[in-house]
Amino acid sequence: MSPAANSATELANVSYSPANFASIFAVLTTFVSVIPSNVHEPEELHSLVTSTESTDQLKDLSLNLLASALNRKPKARPSEDQWPRHCTDLAATYVFLLKGLEVPEEAADSLDGFVQQTPTVRVDFLYWLCEIALMDNSSIKQLVDTEAEKGRKTTNTTLATNDSLVRLQPFAEISKQRYWLFGSKTRQFYLESVSQKGKGKFELLAQTVDEFASAAADLRAQRYNAPKELGGRLVSEVIPYLEAQVKKRCRVERALQRHAIANAHVHVYETRTRKRQRVNYNDDQLLDALDF
Repeated sequence: MSPAANSATELANVSYSPANFASIFAVLTTFVSVIPSNVHEPEELHSLVTSTESTDQLKDLSLNLLASALNRKPKARPSEDQWPRHCTDLAATYVFLLKGLEVPEEAADSLDGFVQQTPTVRVDFLYWLCEIALMDNSSIKQLVDTEAEKGRKTTNTTLATNDSLVRLQPFAEISKQRYWLFGSKTRQFYLESVSQKGKGKFELLAQTVDEFASAAADLRAQRYNAPKELGGRLVSEVIPYLEAQVKKRCRVERALQRHAIANAHVHVYETRTRKRQRVNYNDDQLLDALDF
């Protein structure tokens, strides 16, 4: 499961879930007061989850997310030695959230074992901790409820989404259900069903273009005007932004591929029938090229 410490060819060919990556970035930038991190741009998070040299920042972020998942303050975060016990306890309680994720047992055995995993495993594991924090962290819930109260006092509810700011008030509220749109340079669409006791349960409805299109179609197919209007807002405000972000990511990936090819050493060797090219990657140069 783990790439070699200086395996640039593995790093160049590995891919992680863009949707899970986007969710991690949205949680970190939306709830920065709850989960301390040095991640301010997607490129910084990408470098952190793909680095094969220095993993100190990845360890620091992982422990902060673990503390948030355990409903602890950052100052009371677990130590590295406590990583296995707490990860095992969380896995027993939130095993249903691991469905579809690539999280081997080695990732929970030790923090050192986790940071030696591939970027795919790193992203999936951090995404799992983020989902737990969204469900159970009291500071996050308090922050969401506070912003919800501010949202109710706002008279103009037709304000368009500001793409450069984090939205921390309900995107819409229909009956006893609140629809939340989290994220700064990403978008995650959550449904909060409020119980009689006032405690909400969050359900992730969409975070990719296709998922938002499907959610919008479902809402617009409903009988009443409020869901139809909400579906229309998703189509007009959210989906175009996500499509632009996908195009931007594709441009970045193509640039990374060009850098990788430009830094490859190509040698010609002969067989009985014809000459062929063999590509040997220079690990150090390729790692520099992959640096945003």
